[in-house]
Amino acid sequence: MTRPRSSEPAHVAEASRVERAAACLSPLERDVLALSASHGWRNAELAAALGISERRAERVLARALRKFDRAIRQRPRRWWRLWMR
Repeated sequence: MTRPRSSEPAHVAEASRVERAAACLSPLERDVLALSASHGWRNAELAAALGISERRAERVLARALRKFDRAIRQRPRRWWRLWMR
């Protein structure tokens, strides 16, 4: 986990990390992840609400979780490390 800047509280830094991670998702992935996490909807409920098949809802949710997890774990790069790829 990254340290918050001294000028901002920890919850603000965490919220910005979550926003950056959510920005990595497509609109469909964001919708599926938000409905699943906030309302606890199952694949059938997600599929009915979004007009997609259950199998697609399952795949999109799995992909969204992987992408979100990868993005939330990623540490911000220092500017000089951009050249060191």
